[in-house]
Amino acid sequence: MKKANNDKGVIMFAHNNSEIDYFRLAVVNALLVQKNLGIKNVTVVTDPFSLAHGEKTLGKRLIKKAINNIIVVDKDKEFKRKNQRLYKDTSHTAKRLQFYNANRCDAYELSPYKETLLIDVDYLILSDTLNHCWGHNNELMMNWKFQDVMRERKDPTLDRLFNMGITMYWATVVYFRKTEYVESFFNFVKHVRDNPQFYRDLYRWQGSLYRNDYSFSIAAHIMSGFVDKGLPQLPTTLYKTFDTDDVHSAIDHKTLVMYLEKPRSPGDYILSKIENLDVHVMNKWAINRISDELLEYAKWLRRKKHLV
Repeated sequence: MKKANNDKGVIMFAHNNSEIDYFRLAVVNALLVQKNLGIKNVTVVTDPFSLAHGEKTLGKRLIKKAINNIIVVDKDKEFKRKNQRLYKDTSHTAKRLQFYNANRCDAYELSPYKETLLIDVDYLILSDTLNHCWGHNNELMMNWKFQDVMRERKDPTLDRLFNMGITMYWATVVYFRKTEYVESFFNFVKHVRDNPQFYRDLYRWQGSLYRNDYSFSIAAHIMSGFVDKGLPQLPTTLYKTFDTDDVHSAIDHKTLVMYLEKPRSPGDYILSKIENLDVHVMNKWAINRISDELLEYAKWLRRKKHLV
């Protein structure tokens, strides 16, 4: 048997809550990674419940086709109980649910690859743009610049940890290599996670919710010698939508049709096509609703009856 090449790969974290099927999103995105990046090495870190639910609803064979390395970990029960966030399914529905994101900072030690792209399961890979990261001179990259797909919408609260604070980096996509500096960076992210009250007071992030965007931003600031925007950016723009938007359909493995909420008219939408553009879809329910379409375009769902 040919030995697997672990030079480069993608890692995602997928922990379901009572309503959002993050593991299903990971399978969809893993297939998009294969289709659009040409990368077969995909690691997903999950928990026993999320994996069992995925095997029941998707089938083991499909999961094996999508993900060639599954790491099963137990959730920290105390963190799980405390960390909750408001999820929106457009402006019409909002629910406060458990948000388990405690172990993303373990990506360095869990990744089996020399070069790794750490991505959110809801950052849909609809292009080959991230292939520009491989072999890059920078050992660690993530973006502070981002662009809403509807350019006229602005939310200044997303620019900084608070209005006079440091620039916020987005942990949505992180490229890293296995080096001493990068290992120290991820260890510092863990330190911020384990001491949230101290760093919340020091950097004045608002609310009690733990976000990896905050801990990665603080680590970037300190590890860069307290220089704002000191960490190199990815060679791509981070495009995002809002959780008040909705997904109409998937046309193919590179194209979504979306309802984008008008900035000055909540509940009213503009129909828009997003093509050949990686995009962070904040409405998780919306992706799950069109997940079967994306699976089909990734060439697996049509054989669903065999995937058991």
